[in-house]
Amino acid sequence: MTPLPRLNATDRSATAASVTADLFADIESVVAPAPKRAPTIALPPAPMSPPPPVFRPRVPSLWYAAVFPHLSEPDAAVMLERLCRFAQRFTSRVSIEMPNALLLEIKGSIRLFGSLEALHADIDATWSRLELPARTATAPTTLGALWLARVGKQVRIEESGALAGALAELPLACTAWHTDGLQTLRSMGVTRIGELLRLPRAGLARRLGPAAVLDLDIALARQAAPRRAFIARERFRERGDFETDVETVVYLQKAVEPLIERCAQFLRERQAGVQALELRLRHRVIPDTRVRLGLADITGERRRLADVLDQQLERLALPAPVTGMELRSGPLQPLSGSSLAAFAGLHGGGRDTAPQLVERLRARLGEHAVYGVTTIAEHRPEAAWQRVHELCLTDAHTRDVPAAGARDAGSAPDMYRPVWLLAEPVMLCAADPQQWHEAGLLLEEGPERIESGWWDGRGVTRDYYIARQTQGARWWIFQERQTRGWYLHGVFA
Repeated sequence: MTPLPRLNATDRSATAASVTADLFADIESVVAPAPKRAPTIALPPAPMSPPPPVFRPRVPSLWYAAVFPHLSEPDAAVMLERLCRFAQRFTSRVSIEMPNALLLEIKGSIRLFGSLEALHADIDATWSRLELPARTATAPTTLGALWLARVGKQVRIEESGALAGALAELPLACTAWHTDGLQTLRSMGVTRIGELLRLPRAGLARRLGPAAVLDLDIALARQAAPRRAFIARERFRERGDFETDVETVVYLQKAVEPLIERCAQFLRERQAGVQALELRLRHRVIPDTRVRLGLADITGERRRLADVLDQQLERLALPAPVTGMELRSGPLQPLSGSSLAAFAGLHGGGRDTAPQLVERLRARLGEHAVYGVTTIAEHRPEAAWQRVHELCLTDAHTRDVPAAGARDAGSAPDMYRPVWLLAEPVMLCAADPQQWHEAGLLLEEGPERIESGWWDGRGVTRDYYIARQTQGARWWIFQERQTRGWYLHGVFA
């Protein structure tokens, strides 16, 4: 009998593994032995390749540039915003180029107006009707059209291929680059755009900076140049007509409530507020009656708007029956975030705030009857303040307002200042301070010398004192050093 071969540990484990595998093999694998598998080779994972570029067809642009050489710098920004409203009749994409130019993207408006020539002529006619001289040009790029318009070449270029030839003859001054850079180019003998384009890019960037090279690429349509479109400030404006003429203010107050509600909804949707409203009442024969509302701060609350309007209408005497009305708002302004009291809305609401109180007083007494006071850097007391219509009544401002009569930390040696100054100093009958003791007046602090204003012809030389009466009143008096007269200038609270 032939003995079985002895198996080592490795062979035993391999046999056990094969037997175990056969026990759990399916019937088909037992009946038909599995084919031999080809040896596999583990390859390292292939590096991630970038996705293929997505082809986006470029929509060509066409820009109309208008340069207004007679616009002055202080009023240029305001005037350009007004001109944008006229330009938006032709296209929605209008951009301001300071200090005196507008850029209009007119590619999508050509079919609406029939042809480029007709559209160009209509826009030019708008500036003529406004009696505003303008230099205009049209080109496929923003800077290309702007440079052509600055030199007064009224050309219309539609293809980018013809742009380089048209710009080559332009002087370098049309770029409006810095004077030092233009002087450097002139010293090199470069005076036109075409000569500038023949220079090496690296040397040009080193001499003028990368911004000049970028401008050239934008002008020649080699580089995209997104523009920020002008967006006009929104305003609320709504009108209504009456079936019968309105002759009483009471009915008018009821009729204006829906307009106030829609105005408040308009402001809520935009998270904005206003500081001015105007109600126009139309009559059959006479001109419209205008009721202007001034608010102490920016608000969009319906209750405050309605409250101020009611106060104004109560004082209004209708000159004639009203056939219709129109409510207009001032420019919309963003609302500032603020914290409210936890129980502010309970039990019918709290007391009116300081801005609401000011609005009520102005509605009853007039716009100019309630005003604020601001200080001026001036030593003369009567010239150290002025009236202002705007009032800083928010919590952030009122916390920093010093108490009446408080000293300034930076002026410890100075005396207190009274809150109430007389319009004109009043001369005191008793010129001798010794007589004041008999009249019950005692000097407490002083003197504080104020000598100023010699440069404008209204100079003062005074010694100020604080005096107290026996009844408790405190006066702010001074002695004129030249005339030696005594005057009352203010009263402490």
